[in-house]
Amino acid sequence: MKDGKLNRIKYLFLVLILISMGTLCSCFEEDDTIEEKSPTVEQTIEKFIITETKDGKIKTILESESAIIYEDKKLAYLTAPKVKFYEDGKYKSTLIAETGEINLDTNNIKAFGECTVDTAEKEHLQTRDVTYDDNKKIIYSDNDIKITRGKDVIYGKGFKSDTDLNNIEIKHQKITID
Repeated sequence: MKDGKLNRIKYLFLVLILISMGTLCSCFEEDDTIEEKSPTVEQTIEKFIITETKDGKIKTILESESAIIYEDKKLAYLTAPKVKFYEDGKYKSTLIAETGEINLDTNNIKAFGECTVDTAEKEHLQTRDVTYDDNKKIIYSDNDIKITRGKDVIYGKGFKSDTDLNNIEIKHQKITID
């Protein structure tokens, strides 16, 4: 009987050790759940105007009904943006879109939906989804376009131009002259 008692004590002692080790190990297990960080809205702005200047001269004026700024993405999403372009402080053109986004690092703008560009020379461009490259100072799109210059109308698919439509490349163009 002594051996039976000793074996049961050893057995219970071994079970206690295993239970203790299991409990201790479970304390150190890593949590397998992954917590995704959702983008946080840093700021929401309603009905605003931002003027960009260089050497005291206006470069651009951005107006919008609203903007949602995501600082972690360095993007601002715009509702009904209107961008006025200037060169040496002189007005050149206005880009109007349904929605848009501006890269807060590069100042590049992507305008989405129906877009128009009206110049100081009374030219009118209609298209969809226009991109403005602030570094190159150009606007472009790969979509169908219509440009009205007085009584002349130019159609095409895609364009690249300076902001006042003076140096413009139009792909697949068709011209109607009155």
